[in-house]
Amino acid sequence: MNTQGDDIFSLILESQKADRQTPINISSKKKEDAFSDWAPTGEGRLAIDVYDMDQEILVLAPMAGVDPETVDVHIHEDLLSIRGTRQKPALTDTASGQYHAECYWGPFSRSIVLPADVVSGGAVAEYTHGLLSIRIPKAMESKGRTIPIEIVEE
Repeated sequence: MNTQGDDIFSLILESQKADRQTPINISSKKKEDAFSDWAPTGEGRLAIDVYDMDQEILVLAPMAGVDPETVDVHIHEDLLSIRGTRQKPALTDTASGQYHAECYWGPFSRSIVLPADVVSGGAVAEYTHGLLSIRIPKAMESKGRTIPIEIVEE
C-alpha cells in the first residue's frame, strides 16, 4: 500500500541521491576556502538563560572548554556583559584537515539588559564544570506613592 507519506519519503530520498551525484566544482577556490562563507567571523555570541529567582536574577551560560581566567563579567547599571575566549585545543594542531565544524573558537561576548533593577555590588559569579552562573540580587522595589494635588486659589 502506497500512502502520501511514502511518496514524500521517496521524493526526499531521490533528491538526496541526486545531490550526492552532482559534482561540486571548487577548482576556482583553494580547498581551505571552499566553505569559507560558512566560517564564523568576528566575535562569537555566548548563549545564556536568565531566570527570575524572586530575590535575585540568575544567569546561566554554558562555556565548555573555556578557561575561566579568560572570562570577564561586568555589570553597569542594568547592563550585564560577559566576555571571554575559547581557545582551540592544541591536539588539533597536527590535523591535516577538518571534516565538520560547529564549535566556535576565539573571542565571544554577550551583553543583555537585565529585566529588573539590581544591586551590582552583591553579584556573585561561579564557574563549575563548564557552566558560568551569575547571581545578581534585585534592588528593593521602591513603593510608589500617590501625590495629592493641592489646589491653590489665585
